Amino acid sequence: MYALQDLLENACPSIRYRIRSEILGESIKTPEMKDLQAEILADDWVQKIVSWQISDGWIGSDLHGENSMETGIRVLCEKGVEKSHPVFSKALAILHHDDERLVRGIGKAGKILDDRNLGGTRMIRATVLAHTGVEDIPFVQEQIQNALAGFQTLVLIHSLTDISTTYKGKLVYKPEIVWPSIYHLRLLAYSHSWRTKDNYKMLVDGIQRLVQLSPLPAILVRNKSQLIAPASFCMLDFNPDIHDLDDAGWMMWFHRLELLARLGVTDHVPELQEQIDRLKLLLTENQGRCELNINHYYFRKWTSYSGLMLEKDWKSPNRRVYDLTFRCLLIFHNHLKNFGFS
Repeated sequence: MYALQDLLENACPSIRYRIRSEILGESIKTPEMKDLQAEILADDWVQKIVSWQISDGWIGSDLHGENSMETGIRVLCEKGVEKSHPVFSKALAILHHDDERLVRGIGKAGKILDDRNLGGTRMIRATVLAHTGVEDIPFVQEQIQNALAGFQTLVLIHSLTDISTTYKGKLVYKPEIVWPSIYHLRLLAYSHSWRTKDNYKMLVDGIQRLVQLSPLPAILVRNKSQLIAPASFCMLDFNPDIHDLDDAGWMMWFHRLELLARLGVTDHVPELQEQIDRLKLLLTENQGRCELNINHYYFRKWTSYSGLMLEKDWKSPNRRVYDLTFRCLLIFHNHLKNFGFS
């Protein structure tokens, strides 16, 4: 309770706003919340993303990458900008239509990954839409089914030899293999229409298999003689020893565990429940504060994959504590909200 009150009084506007709206369930229409929203809109990163938006609504230069629609939407959502803001409506209007910019930042590899259901351009686009709350359209529904199919493959897998072979000394997926990328995980975490008892059971079994196979090596996609790296960020080790994590590993751990908590599977996979319990112990030992001494550009730099820092910087140790403690609270909240749901 002390840590929560400290955040509500001293953390940045984004953290205070999201705690009050997402965790405490406070209406966004109160005068205090409107004041916080105004402060969020004045945030340097929010202002930067807004400046990236051109007249037709597109944000940045690419779909995928650092200066991109995907990164722009991630930042706005993470910072707590309300979905009713015009920056979202203009961006979504252009994302609903095919556009030549959809290949920018990922190129021909995006279609190849889509054709293999390994998380390409179409799934990235669907994930961006779902992150803003849009999922009740045929295009996103189609990609949600593809994401489920990616996890369904896992229940049939027992070892790396079932999914991969070697080509020019590199591990590559066998042609028939469908395997989940970070976009499969994000898309399901940000959407809700798929959540049935049967789908939950399949997803839990699939995540359990990823835990059992962890740590996984990087596996590439072979297209004729071309080798393509799928979006395996955060997807190679679902059961790390948190005592052995380096700073980059901690960022991936926070990102992955938050998504898994949003999925509602953390109480059904013993190893994930154990990670939640270890996180609780870490906070209990520090009066509810996450005082990990970590600082990596993965936290600070906002891209399609990286970026979790909501405070303006971590020059003050308290700002790092606020950011990390907030991530812990989000994980706990989603874990408890979805506890036993499946």
